[in-house]
Amino acid sequence: MARLPDLDDLRLLVLVSRSGSLGRTAEELQLSQPSVSRRVARLERALGLSLLQRGPRGTTLTTEGRLVVGWASSLLHAAEVFEESVGALRRQRRGSLRVAASMTIAEHLAPGWITRLRETSPSLAVSLEVHNSTDVAQGVEDGAVDLGFLESRTVRRSLRRRRFRQDRLCVVVAPTHPWARKRRGIDPTALAAEPLLVREPGSGTRETIDDAVHRAGLEISPGLVLASNAALKASAIAGIGPAVLSELAVADELGRGQLVEVPVPGLDLSRPLSVVWRDGHTLPAEALDLLRIAQE
Repeated sequence: MARLPDLDDLRLLVLVSRSGSLGRTAEELQLSQPSVSRRVARLERALGLSLLQRGPRGTTLTTEGRLVVGWASSLLHAAEVFEESVGALRRQRRGSLRVAASMTIAEHLAPGWITRLRETSPSLAVSLEVHNSTDVAQGVEDGAVDLGFLESRTVRRSLRRRRFRQDRLCVVVAPTHPWARKRRGIDPTALAAEPLLVREPGSGTRETIDDAVHRAGLEISPGLVLASNAALKASAIAGIGPAVLSELAVADELGRGQLVEVPVPGLDLSRPLSVVWRDGHTLPAEALDLLRIAQE
């Protein structure tokens, strides 16, 4: 019985068909062009077919090559589904769950969810990675985690999404800040003109404030950019300037009077909190249980 061609060689052929160039394919795969040519030649020998035509305008598929690329694409997709299914089965056998969450969710919501999950599944091993929303989405897309919890308004097309809660950002200042006495708040123009203490680009918090101010026809003026909610709160309490953070992150400090919320009428600072997973990926039972708990 004839052997199936190497899947990596088929994947390389599909890339050549998309780029139209052996050189560009070599660059994408970080290989030498002669190495790519040898692998294509090996695939042609294995199949007994001529797949590519090289010409002055680049590399094109032969008639047989176009048919092989179509079949190869289906075969590669089936291989990916097989790999994901085996991985899900292996994780179910081990009783493990991989989760990534943005900082606000990881600090204020996820611990309670995981505690409830462990009450019903005490032997379950849960790993929780903490990243900003962009990196959470990337981890889910790459298959590094089963579920991702993030704060972005939009998500990638490769991911399935379910919103489970509404959140709101607050502009907060130290009690000694002049804005603390403005009971009616400030307008968006004043907010945009002030050097703000904000999270880094890529975080859901930064995306929300950027989008809200942009919809008002303005841009924020970052005075201090930090990748930590705790650091931003400490800086605002110290009087360095106004900070923009989730109401979840500042609830305790507002209750103790360490920070004062400053209303910004006319600026929508609400945002959805969402859970995402790979489109077409079968979630393990433990992930479905965590998803149910988060929605409750």
